[in-house]
Amino acid sequence: KKLDNLLKEFQGMKNHLAIVVDEYGGTSGLISLEDILEEIVGDISDEFDDEDIIYTKVDDLTYIFDGKINLKDFYRITDVDEDTFEEAKGEAETLGGFLLEISGNFPKKGQKISFKGNIFTVESIDKRRIKQIKVTLKKVDEQDT
Repeated sequence: KKLDNLLKEFQGMKNHLAIVVDEYGGTSGLISLEDILEEIVGDISDEFDDEDIIYTKVDDLTYIFDGKINLKDFYRITDVDEDTFEEAKGEAETLGGFLLEISGNFPKKGQKISFKGNIFTVESIDKRRIKQIKVTLKKVDEQDT
């Protein structure tokens, strides 16, 4: 079935779950209203989702983060001074959004963006999103006091 028809059917029957049946009448899977909505609007985070913080620690000063990591998680993982970033973040909630704020435009793959001695390198992007960012933090003795 088409997505819009399925959504109308779910709404009409006030259902949140349905069993998916293949052409032979066998059970093929399970679909939820949330699955349908996520196909339309993108990922929906809720209290039941397991949010794995996706990052790799290369060394003490270098990390590779998913662009959608929450800034609060970024601060906690890297132990950077939150106030330093908060004053420049604007409306950004994610690391990728923060880079858009400080650069003023959509960066290109491989572009390096410097902020208060920290280097952010855009490792990968897709059409409208920064997917992966390499972060090289400045040394502790270089931190602003």
